Amino acid sequence: MNVAVLRPEHLEAAAGLVAARCVALRSQVRSLPAKYTDAATIAQMLCELDETTGVVALQDNRLIGFMTGFVLPEFLGKRSFYSPEWANCAEPATSRRTYEEMYRRASARWIADRCAVHAVTLMADDREGIEGWQWLGFGLAAVDGVRDLAPVKGNQAGLEIRQAGPEDAGAVAALDRALGQHMAAPPVFWIHDDEDRYAWLQQPDNVAWLAYEGQEAVGCIGLELGRAGGCQIVQDEKTAGITIAYIREGARCRGVITALLNQALAWARTHGYERCAADWEPMNLPANRYWPKRFEPVCYSLMRWIDERIVARSAGPGK
Repeated sequence: MNVAVLRPEHLEAAAGLVAARCVALRSQVRSLPAKYTDAATIAQMLCELDETTGVVALQDNRLIGFMTGFVLPEFLGKRSFYSPEWANCAEPATSRRTYEEMYRRASARWIADRCAVHAVTLMADDREGIEGWQWLGFGLAAVDGVRDLAPVKGNQAGLEIRQAGPEDAGAVAALDRALGQHMAAPPVFWIHDDEDRYAWLQQPDNVAWLAYEGQEAVGCIGLELGRAGGCQIVQDEKTAGITIAYIREGARCRGVITALLNQALAWARTHGYERCAADWEPMNLPANRYWPKRFEPVCYSLMRWIDERIVARSAGPGK
């Protein structure tokens, strides 16, 4: 195996690898959009990246893997490098070793560019590759899932559920702030950025529902239509992505989230959407106990934090 710098002449073969993996994943998860099984779509996305940040793995002059991505100036408060699921791939037979050798070469460049956090997203069916990244010191940071719009089975609380309008922005914002407090607390420790929910509700491609117990809003679910907040391979004009979902602690385990989710799925069905996407952090225990039972995982994101003394030592002059 020879690991070399990614060059423009490699992009066609690289796109073909990703498209083939999308075909294989979509054979298991039929609700995924078909557009990413087209190598030309992937190639166009790759062309928009700076290929000099990437590497390829070659065997007998045949491309068996590649990895590229982009710098995030600030992620978790640090300069980071991220390779999304469409910007890396390896042939299944040698996935683990290929990723290991590519990371050995690429990580030196990322460190020289002062990137202290390294993050990568892989398709969920690449079990060998995911295990390889874990042995490289990467931990699971996020999960992306998708489902069709059929109703979810389960008990549903007998609550009043109504679609939120601009006049309900205060209730939505209060639940969003509570979500932020939950995300910042143990064991998640994740900063959840506040959003202007009044402006958000004014946008025609956003919709939300509130669950009420008496006069108190105890839960909320919100969709962004035609897009999702997670991985690329769920993005499509027919995707409704969950962007906020929170139930107050005292109202959990009573079917509130199932009632809200079914309301959202029913609305999406009647408005011409084909799938619903969600992403969640595995250390968010209530989320990780609920979403994997209702959504099929399609991508896993893994992350490693490098000792910044190494970064400082390895950065080029003037960086």
